[in-house]
Amino acid sequence: MLHPTSGCADARSAADPCYRCDLLVGLDGVHVEHVDRRDGLLIVTVSTPAAPTGCPLCGVVAIGRGRRRRVLHDVPGVTRVRIVWRQRVWRCGDVGCAKKTFVEQLPSLVARRGSLTRRAVDWAIGQLRREHATIEGLRRQLGTSWKTVWRAVEPELVRLAADESRFENVTTLGVDEHIWHHVDHRKRGPKELTGMVDLSRDSTGKTRARLLDLVPGRSGKAYASWLSERGEAFRKNVKVAALDPFAGYKTAIEAASV
Repeated sequence: MLHPTSGCADARSAADPCYRCDLLVGLDGVHVEHVDRRDGLLIVTVSTPAAPTGCPLCGVVAIGRGRRRRVLHDVPGVTRVRIVWRQRVWRCGDVGCAKKTFVEQLPSLVARRGSLTRRAVDWAIGQLRREHATIEGLRRQLGTSWKTVWRAVEPELVRLAADESRFENVTTLGVDEHIWHHVDHRKRGPKELTGMVDLSRDSTGKTRARLLDLVPGRSGKAYASWLSERGEAFRKNVKVAALDPFAGYKTAIEAASV
């Protein structure tokens, strides 16, 4: 059955989508066409609503040239989930346009060349940040390769690392050393790291315990450089410093507080 959702009471006709299925799947910008369980997978086929589309190069109304199937990894539930997006293919209506043919893009669903849905990327970031997950663990849950997961999450991790809003309102600062790995640094990068943690209390009195940053090195210099980069406003806002019993860290915080 190609369109099992057409019998839904919410559908006005056999060609209309099932709004309850759309709500259940919860993917913005697409309608659910078909849902199936096969080979241990939940397979959800979706497509965008029909609408006039202009050529991205010249703006002339495009002509439909059919669809192509694009398989995406979605957030796993009881079983792994695959989204089959019936992606529309278009041809520019201007015969002189250099664009010729193009495919529709839906950034709210997936990145241009991505294979993980946007919400699967958000889920993976949340698992890494709050659930002590690893890329290998995420790979197993999603049923894909390590490189596929890393290519999807790395740009978002870089963006989050560049966002300095996490350094706002830090009044209690913790620092400690961390051994990242025990193999040759030429294969996996620096072994020793210095970690900074926000130990400030929120409005309810609960300690935030947020990791703020990790920098290469296990020395007072590494800590002092990090404090210098944060700026004077950040340093003046810190009222309490919880330190590893290491004289180098103590020296760095005392120098920064002068």
